[in-house]
Amino acid sequence: MIIEFLFVFLLVSLIYLSLKYIEAKSKINEKAFELFQKWKEKELEKEAKLLFEKWKIEEEKRIREDAIEKSSLTILGKVSEQLAPLILFKNYNINLKDLRFIGSPIDFIAFKNLSEDKPEKILFIEVKFSKSSQLSEKERMIRDLINKKKIEFLEINIEDEIKKLKLKKLDEFK
Repeated sequence: MIIEFLFVFLLVSLIYLSLKYIEAKSKINEKAFELFQKWKEKELEKEAKLLFEKWKIEEEKRIREDAIEKSSLTILGKVSEQLAPLILFKNYNINLKDLRFIGSPIDFIAFKNLSEDKPEKILFIEVKFSKSSQLSEKERMIRDLINKKKIEFLEINIEDEIKKLKLKKLDEFK
């Protein structure tokens, strides 16, 4: 009977210990998985930070290159405006005395042969540095007005204009 009791006791102890082992193993697996998840998140965070830093460096480089390119084009545009009179003289036979720099909204107006007292035509000239340079919206509007011949010559007499202003002023007080 003692042997049977011992056998049952050992069997129950074995089952109990097996259950405790399974429970402990499950807790260890859960803790290991939890630690793995935390490690994975930290690694992903590190990788994300590295990728972000790499992106920042590349983007800053791209922005700097773009700024240098735009600045260079602006400088080349300004230089080309300075060279334009010589080119206009050589290639278009426009006397430098007939050329007036305006700058904005267009670069030049030329009164062809006015200096020789034989005016032929008036030229509106916009200087661009490269073929890819496009007219601005205002430049296109001016070009369109010229092409539609919506041009007038306005002659005013300052003395008369001042009198008109004075009369308007008087009318406003009435």
